[in-house]
Order: sequence, then structure tokens, then C-alpha cells
Amino acid sequence: MPAPAGVFTRASSGLVRQVKADDVMFYGWQQIALSYLIFIVLAWNAYPGASMEWATILSTVGGVAMGVCYAMLATVYPRSGGEYVFISRIIHPAAGFIMSFSFTFWQIFYYGINGAFLAIYALEPFFGVLGVEEHSPGLLSTANWFGSNWGIFLTGSFMIVFFAVLQGRGAGRYFRWQRYASYVAVVSLLITIVVLALTASGAIDFKANFDHFAGSGAYNQIVAGTHVASGSLAETIKFMIWPAFSIWFAVGAVSFSGEVKNVQRGQMIGINGAMITMGAAAVVLTYLYRHAFGTAFLLASGTSTHYKLAAPPYVNVFTAIAGNNVVLTILTFAWVLVIAFFVGATTLVYSTRAMLAWSIDGVAPERLGDVNDRYHSPHWAILISAILGEVWLGLFAFTKLLGPISGFLGFTISFIAVSLTAIIFPFIKRDVFENSAVAWRLGRIPVISLFGIVSLVFVAVGFARILVDNTYTPNLAFGDIGAAAVIVAGGMIFYAARAYRRSRGTNIDQRYQEIPIE
Repeated sequence: MPAPAGVFTRASSGLVRQVKADDVMFYGWQQIALSYLIFIVLAWNAYPGASMEWATILSTVGGVAMGVCYAMLATVYPRSGGEYVFISRIIHPAAGFIMSFSFTFWQIFYYGINGAFLAIYALEPFFGVLGVEEHSPGLLSTANWFGSNWGIFLTGSFMIVFFAVLQGRGAGRYFRWQRYASYVAVVSLLITIVVLALTASGAIDFKANFDHFAGSGAYNQIVAGTHVASGSLAETIKFMIWPAFSIWFAVGAVSFSGEVKNVQRGQMIGINGAMITMGAAAVVLTYLYRHAFGTAFLLASGTSTHYKLAAPPYVNVFTAIAGNNVVLTILTFAWVLVIAFFVGATTLVYSTRAMLAWSIDGVAPERLGDVNDRYHSPHWAILISAILGEVWLGLFAFTKLLGPISGFLGFTISFIAVSLTAIIFPFIKRDVFENSAVAWRLGRIPVISLFGIVSLVFVAVGFARILVDNTYTPNLAFGDIGAAAVIVAGGMIFYAARAYRRSRGTNIDQRYQEIPIE
């Protein structure tokens, strides 16, 4: 795709290809954040008759369709920057920037909020159940601190600073750490599944262990009068948005396509491998949770006034109670702790690469595109993301303005845009498509278009549900208005930057005639 000489004013992006296909999958594992099962299960009782397992399978099917679209588009446009690169080159520069700006805005939002999740859903229950098992007021006090405003803020701040420094020292170093963390998570998950399987089979008596710590008859008091609704397809489809909130985010790996050694293989295997493996893990875990602890107990424990255990009613706490052993508690909590810690880092990878791509095209300040010569990391973009992440974390910790999943609506808008791009790409960029490595057809229909249609159906269902589901987003006004406001802001920034560059004698539209520099 030729462009006029001198369109780009720098020879390279400064990034280097050092990421393997399995690193892409490990990134997807962390971005999916299987630890979110904690509040996914808590929300389940608001959808009577919904199947957690089938909802997870449905969201995985939709996610894989979307993942194929992302991977194929990244193969055609193998540069870092996420959907910004291919939407801006296929549809329109403004559309690419607006969708990317929205996705990046919410990724930075979760860079901060995931720090809060680390305290609330990982560290607080971990120390809480250890305190229960060891009858330790000190451990219970530690758990309470992690759940306090300052505990949430300081824990999240540590995570934000830690990963800003780690990624500032290079993608290679970060992905090695992520690899080791993933190994720990897999071993812990396998141990957790064994404990749950033994409990579901009756070899471990969860009811007796729970009553031992919560008081005689506590289990029966919680489940008394609980109605377990019969299976409902409609409620299952409604509930699908909860596992989708985790599984679909493996597509964020396209943000660093310019650093993947074999983009076509790495993205296709990595993104979809992450969705399939973590989707399968979620299905197994939710099935075992129901059979190990009892469906009625899971439905009632989060709201029952009879729940008196000093640790919160989370499935990771129940797994520890079933094991009834401090060592097992540590081993079965390890995957929750590791994933809850690393998920914030994945959002930082995305936001910094998007900023870098904007800068190269001239729609953002050049400073955001500066890459450290020694570590090959976009240090200014990392710093900006860390500062903004701290702002969101502070608002979450000390105010009631933000909910845990306030940003998913904004993400689904970008998912819809990518699905539509995949559908029409072979028809509006015919030459590019025909000369690409993904010019596959089923009969006369482009494969990428078929996957785009399937993806669009699933994302549209999710989008429609989020607009009206108060259980999913208690503050619908913030979720709806916030998503729209970010889209509008993205459009204003793009056209303002475009006008400014023209006033300085630079027509950035020319840069969108070719893919960004390597």
C-alpha cells in the first residue's frame, strides 16, 4: 500500500518482536481474569434458572468468533495499537481513533479498578479465611484492612507502580514474569479442581467443615427455604454477559502485534487458545462449585442473614473451607492471587501500545510515542497510564461513583465496530484482502466475514443486555452516559488534532494510506 515519501517522520516505532505465541496465550489468560468468577457466581442468583456452565460456553463461542476476527485483521495489519490500526485503515481514520480511544480509556479505568479488585476479591478473603482457620484475630484484622478504603487504595497503588516499573524495563522482562505467574496459576487451578472434585464426590464433607467454622447447623440455616429454579434458556442468555466480561478480553493481545514474532500464528493460537482453555476452566469450576457446595447454598450464601462466617461468601473461601488445611488454602488461593495481580498489567500493555500508535500517526503528542532506547518501552505512555489509573483507583476507593463493571458497555461498542469491520473488509478493501494471508473462503463467502457475523450477533446481545441490566450495572446512567461521552470525546480529540496538524503543514490523512512503521 504505497504512500507519498516522507509520510512518517521516524524510521521505526522502537518496539522489537520478542513475544511468542504462548506468551500471547498467557497474556490472554491474565486479561480474561478467571478470578472474576468470584463475583460472577455471586451475581448468579439474580438470574433464576440460568446455567452458569451454558452461559460460559455461549460466551466462549461468541468470544472465539470475535477472536478469529481480531487475529485475522492483526495478520493483515501486523502492528501494535490494537483495533486502531486496522479500523483506521479499513473504515476511516476517525472511526479507528474513536474506537481505540474508547477501548483505551476503559482499559486505563481498569488499570486502576483491578488494583481495587486485588484487595477486595483476593487479599481480603485470603487473609479472612486464614484467620477463620487459624482462629487468628490478627489475620482477620489484616483482612478487614484490605477491605477498607485505604487498604484498597494502597494495595491498588502498589500494583499500579509495580507494573509501571516492570513494563518500563521492557516487554521481554514483563512477559517472562507473566509466564512464570501463569505456571503458578495452572498448578494452583489443578489443585483446586482436585479439592472440588473430592468434595463433590463426597470424599470431603463441605457441610461438616463449614459448620465447624460457622457454627452448628449454619449450613442448613443458610439453605433453608431457598428455591432453586428450573433451567431457563432466557435467563442463561441474560447471564451470559457475566462470563463474557472475562472471556472476551483476550482480544486485547492485538495491542502488541508489532512485538509478536509470528503474528499470524501467535495471535490466532494465542487469543483463541486463551479463550478456549479459560472458558473450559470456568465451565469445570462452576460445575464443581455447584456440586461441591450445593446449588442452594451458592444461591443463598451471598444474601442470607444467617451467613456468619468471618470471611466473605466467595467461592475461593468455600474451597479453602472444604480443604480445611492452611497449606491447601494457600495452594488453592494462589491462582486467584496471581491472576488478580497480573490482570491490571495486561490493561497497561494495551493502553500504552494504543498511545504509541496514535503518536506515530500524528493524532496524539509525539511524546507518547517515545520509546526507551535501552528497554524498548514507551515510557511516557506508561507514566500517563499510571497517573490516570491512580485517579480511577482513588475514585473507586473513596467514593461511590464507580461500579466494578461500569466500563463494559464502552468495550462492547469497540467489539461491534471490529465485528462490522471484519464483515465488510473483503468487500471494501478487496485488493488488500486478496493479497493477504487470510484470503480464505467458504464457497464464495470470505471466512472472516462469516466469523464477523457470528461475533456481531453475540456482541449485539451483550450490548442490549448491558443497556438495561441493573444487576450488571447498578448505575446505568454512569455506564450509558459514560460510554457515550467517551465516544464523543474521542471524535472531538481526533478532529482537533487533525486540524492542528494541518495548521502546522502536516496532512495526517496521508499516513492512513499505509500501515504504521515497524
